[in-house]
Amino acid sequence: MASFDEGRELPWPRDGDHVFLSGDADWSMNACVNWGGGWTLYAIGYRKAGDALVERVAQDRSEADALVYPIVFCYRQYLELMLKDTLMEARRYYGIDEPFDPEHSLLHHWTPLRALLEKRWPEHPEPLDAVGENLGQFDEVDKGSFAFRYSTTTSGQPSLPNEMERINLRNLSEVVARLGTFLEACSTGLSAEREAAE
Repeated sequence: MASFDEGRELPWPRDGDHVFLSGDADWSMNACVNWGGGWTLYAIGYRKAGDALVERVAQDRSEADALVYPIVFCYRQYLELMLKDTLMEARRYYGIDEPFDPEHSLLHHWTPLRALLEKRWPEHPEPLDAVGENLGQFDEVDKGSFAFRYSTTTSGQPSLPNEMERINLRNLSEVVARLGTFLEACSTGLSAEREAAE
């Protein structure tokens, strides 16, 4: 009788495997964690992952239909973390002590952030409407950050709207880049002004 894995060429789990190994022999592939960076580092990681996957699709179109899900999830997670980070920075700037809100809706965090940004920079309202419109488009499709992680809802319904058939990944990447540039600039500006005043 043949053994269970006889002739197997695909890798299977092995006794002694460690998921989170810090390998000295392969030190160049070690990633450093828990050294700081906070929300911004997490956010940038998700954005870079999305960008790398979009670049992969640009090189091999055949992978687009599978990679669209982690791409959108990574970009959405990036925006959610940047919104929360920028909102926390704006609250620090104005001395507002409010507890962290774990809500996933992007507009839920954008609404109070927009009010604080308008208060700080009332002479530059132009991009605020565009930011709100784009974040609203994300919320319309994926308000709870589940639609691109699971194919169905907890009630068994399709996660994505039936009328959604295609997503241009290059366009998505460019729109997210513009949103990110705006949020990162606001966060950096508020932080720099607050630190200069201390």
